[in-house]
Amino acid sequence: MSDPSWSFLLVGSFAAVGAAMALGTLAALLRYRRTGEFPGATAGEELPRGRLIALWLRVGVGAVLTVIGVVALQRQGLI
Repeated sequence: MSDPSWSFLLVGSFAAVGAAMALGTLAALLRYRRTGEFPGATAGEELPRGRLIALWLRVGVGAVLTVIGVVALQRQGLI
């Protein structure tokens, strides 16, 4: 594999993990908002405020990782 291929795999994986983290957590939060049930929690269990803040921070970090990965791919001319 050539050097650009390795760069694409490394940086592309970085962006993909960030996107999965952001979108998956956001989907779980939207489900909680809509139905009152959070995936993996018992039915009717309310999430503490601290956990909700941590989950929203995870969405933000995932979005930042995605943007950094996409910008890095564009600068390298890989996309």
